[in-house]
Amino acid sequence: MIVRLHQKIFIMIKGREQTLARLSTLMQVALSAACYWLVAWAVIHFLRPVKIDIHDNNTIYLLIIAIWYTMLKEFNLGKMLRVKTYSELFADYFAMVVVSSGLLYLGSLFLTEKVQVLILCLFACLNMIMLFGFRILIYRIFKILRGKGYNTRNVLIVADDEAYLHFIDRMIFIRDWGYNVWAIMSDGKHIKDKYSAHVRVLHEHFQLNEIIDANVVDEVIYCKGKFNNEEVRALIYACSEVGVTFRVYSELLSVVSKRSHVTYFKELPFLTFASHTKNYFALKVKELIDFVFSFAVVILISPVLAAIAIAIKIEDGGPILFRQKRVGLNGRIFSCLKFRTMVVNAEALRVRLENLNEQSGPVFKIKNDPRITKVGRLLRKTSLDELPQFFNVLKGEMSVVGPRPPIPSEVVQYQRWQRRRLSMKPGITCIWQVSGRNNIPFEEWMKLDMLYIDTWSLKLDFMLFLSTIKVMITGEGQ
Repeated sequence: MIVRLHQKIFIMIKGREQTLARLSTLMQVALSAACYWLVAWAVIHFLRPVKIDIHDNNTIYLLIIAIWYTMLKEFNLGKMLRVKTYSELFADYFAMVVVSSGLLYLGSLFLTEKVQVLILCLFACLNMIMLFGFRILIYRIFKILRGKGYNTRNVLIVADDEAYLHFIDRMIFIRDWGYNVWAIMSDGKHIKDKYSAHVRVLHEHFQLNEIIDANVVDEVIYCKGKFNNEEVRALIYACSEVGVTFRVYSELLSVVSKRSHVTYFKELPFLTFASHTKNYFALKVKELIDFVFSFAVVILISPVLAAIAIAIKIEDGGPILFRQKRVGLNGRIFSCLKFRTMVVNAEALRVRLENLNEQSGPVFKIKNDPRITKVGRLLRKTSLDELPQFFNVLKGEMSVVGPRPPIPSEVVQYQRWQRRRLSMKPGITCIWQVSGRNNIPFEEWMKLDMLYIDTWSLKLDFMLFLSTIKVMITGEGQ
């Protein structure tokens, strides 16, 4: 009886979400067609030299409906989202609009009704703004509703002391994701000590199928650090029997999805792993983007750089830039540039402050560091102190996005697996910079850098760049 009830609830929830996804897709298609009509109308009435008859565009509208519906489905942009950053959404919509606009232009070449390039460009810009704005509006509305307890899903987390605790923290405390952590199944002492005050912690001797049958559980998330194939297989079967969603988090999955390929020795298949990306072309594109973007930034913000330099000089008369030896690609040493945010004798004062270090591992970090100047505190808050590192990018020593360059004394204390973060050119920003900074333990910081290396793509760089801009605007830096 309970099993049937679970199946009915699952089918009902899944059907409702599919209906909302279809409705969202159709609304976005209609919005896109309206954008084209508006642009064509505006061009006809306000740009007289452009000759185009809006009444002869029926075939164009059919093309827009077909292409945009297909691409929205292909990019999965109709789905009701729970956990996704605005930068990810922007990247997805940007790619979708670019691809769709290209297909529209190519399709119109075979018709008597050609799409004017001016109209296409204006339409793509307006369409991007309207679709992204529409999605953000819907996303925010659902986040508000979920934050108030509506449209939530009960989640059971299976974890151990080796689990990715930063993920569990976010699942429990970020309410607008719409996930209610009903319980954590774990025998780990650290898990019990940390989470027992916030959520029930169940012993692992309980049978998962009995727990699901006796309670309302929508999803089970397995995020143990020590992956057990037999245990996962049993959990998958227990969930699939009654239609409960089962998810697995594992660092290995990140590697498998991005760093593996099948090779053959004779007729025998092998799953081969490479520690670096095989996409040589994408890496060269990254280098080109780094140089062009950094050059443009240095030119455009030169007045800002000058203003910051004057402010630093006026405050205490000390040097404007702080040069520090850092470790770059595969152990190369270079001088990393930053605007000076501390007093001139900051390095000498560090010895007296070692006992106040708030960061684990070989890194030295203090949230309210007494060595920071007044101007320096503002620069750190907005991340403006790191602007001179664009000169490091121009010299080829750094990238815009990549693991932060460590100092040599930190690298000496690295465990061997942590040295792999040196296998990619260091960057001005990365996952750590947009995920809590000093709030993340050193071990988690290292894992985030490994995650970046293992899942690197140009799209990921773009999303992290947008997230960094958000951190700068909101002043979440430290």
